[in-house]
Amino acid sequence: MSNHCRVQVRHFILPKEGSGPEECEDAVAFDAGSLRFAVADGATEAFDARRWAARLAAEWVGAVRAPLTAEEFGPWLKEQGEWLQASWEGRKLSWYAEEKRRAGSFAAFVGLRLEAGGRGMSWRAVALGDSCLVQRRGGQLLNAFPLSEPGEFGTAPPLAPSSNGAREVALAKLVGREGHAEPGDTFLLMTDALSAWYFDASARRDPAAERFDSLLAASDNTALSELVRGERAAARLKDDDVAVLRIEVGSGQ
Repeated sequence: MSNHCRVQVRHFILPKEGSGPEECEDAVAFDAGSLRFAVADGATEAFDARRWAARLAAEWVGAVRAPLTAEEFGPWLKEQGEWLQASWEGRKLSWYAEEKRRAGSFAAFVGLRLEAGGRGMSWRAVALGDSCLVQRRGGQLLNAFPLSEPGEFGTAPPLAPSSNGAREVALAKLVGREGHAEPGDTFLLMTDALSAWYFDASARRDPAAERFDSLLAASDNTALSELVRGERAAARLKDDDVAVLRIEVGSGQ
């Protein structure tokens, strides 16, 4: 907990329809004390994507200095990839799984670091892929990155790779953002399907977007699950794993 500002954190994860929690390839990690938050989305077709996403989120939040630039992110990503590769040693795999293992694992990633100072907080964030950050103030969308409209989501986003060969190309797509947060501001870190839906619902002024935020703030996961499943059934939200972190900036104590 910061001496200058407090934050309230809520999170929600729901696997795609017909899948169990153990199959969900989206991951969240946060430390309200160090003011670090991350969401990662493992690529379904990649090998061991669930563990890769969980590793990226947890290790970024737990790093001595959470990396925010390509110069910082590159060595850190290499270290995480080496850990993942080492964890596969000695595993007996089918020829098909072995081919996937050679290609490595991939995940979209977004991380947020808050820093207290004066009134409110400064913030810095980093993203690789199509998991997104949203900053809201007074009910208005203030910032959204790396994407901000549903039409920007494609089928082949840049992703954080575990293998050495793909790292340099991926790091060229890494993007950062920074800004200021005032008491009452909220941040949402969301994986791709939920981000695309949220941008579309917000643009249409669909009350479902505000209801989603209210239910998330209240940690009403049962109602949140019903809302997400209803939007999936109506084909407004892609049937994919979803994960979100909600961070609300409070006033000083």
